[in-house]
Amino acid sequence: MKKRIPKNALIICNGEMPSLKLITPFLRRKPFIICADGGANRARPYGITPDVIIGDLDSITQRTRQYFAAVPIVHNPDQYNTDLEKALDHLLSLGITSATVIGATGERSDHTMSNFSILLKYHKRIALQFLDERCTVEVIRRSVRFRTVPGQQISLVPMGRCGGITTKGLKYPLRNEALEPGVREGLSNEATGTAASVAVKSGALLLFVIHSHIIH
Repeated sequence: MKKRIPKNALIICNGEMPSLKLITPFLRRKPFIICADGGANRARPYGITPDVIIGDLDSITQRTRQYFAAVPIVHNPDQYNTDLEKALDHLLSLGITSATVIGATGERSDHTMSNFSILLKYHKRIALQFLDERCTVEVIRRSVRFRTVPGQQISLVPMGRCGGITTKGLKYPLRNEALEPGVREGLSNEATGTAASVAVKSGALLLFVIHSHIIH
């Protein structure tokens, strides 16, 4: 019998990993797990076995390859796309509609910035969020509602001009207003209750939700 492929995925990249405590809720959902090249090195000490490893394979160690000997490896030497892009393209080919990405931030700033660019590139084709030890990040697709705790930090970062932004449940509300890099930012807002929402009419707006255990 052909194995059923879930509609959600966990992508493991080769950057800073969040704690297993933060990852565990995503693992409980039984996602399709894909390691982007050196992400396999990060998965091994966590005891996470991927469904597939993909990339140009210049970062995965021989020891990790031996450890995951039973895991399919897709060698894609294309140097015009990053390993994260290769992983996302693979998920799209399987019909997967949402993914959480870990290991996409930290360590090298150029890789982190490139991965945010990829987040913008793919967010209309697959629902994406980045997860690290401090926060989750996603591109708002029209509107989003999410759980909060009072005092939890929320940041809105415009990637270009974003118009018609309306928020609810935040200390400093926006009412059909605009944010734009170098003009007006939306950093370090705060949740006032147990839920908040953000809607945007135009532009690519990044939502950063700082984890509730990090409240100063």
